[in-house]
Amino acid sequence: MRRRLLVIATVLIAGMVATWLAASLQPRAPAAPPSSPATGLTTEDGRYLFSVTLHTPGEIAGLLTRAEELAKTRRANSNEAGIALVLHGPEIEIFAKRNYARFRETVDRAARLNDGHIIEIKMCRTEMKRLGIGEEDIPAFIELVPYGPDEEMRLRRSGYVYL
Repeated sequence: MRRRLLVIATVLIAGMVATWLAASLQPRAPAAPPSSPATGLTTEDGRYLFSVTLHTPGEIAGLLTRAEELAKTRRANSNEAGIALVLHGPEIEIFAKRNYARFRETVDRAARLNDGHIIEIKMCRTEMKRLGIGEEDIPAFIELVPYGPDEEMRLRRSGYVYL
């Protein structure tokens, strides 16, 4: 029963993220930039959590764009990343070194955002093992965690909010 509820909650969250992402990628007429993020959150040092599962390379690129937009609303003197991406699905393949030539632009962009303390990317070791990807196959800027959903819960308890 508990597992069934977890599956239902995960599907609902994935659906909400997919809907939000689809809406955010729609072309918009030029307008003055909003004074707060499109999410309605107004805190300058908000800590955001993207739950990333079953996303295509284009959708990952869209999440990185959104992370850049959110970073513009944060205080300039912050040395901590305020946006976490927890990868625990097939999108892990995008970051495997064997696929670097194919996804170079996305991986390099993620590395730059990480180095600039804009995002922190975490990857699920459990899913890596299922996909046959070893730790040596992942770029050094990605933090490996034992289990993605547990990391999301930990981040939520420490103040991160889902987008």
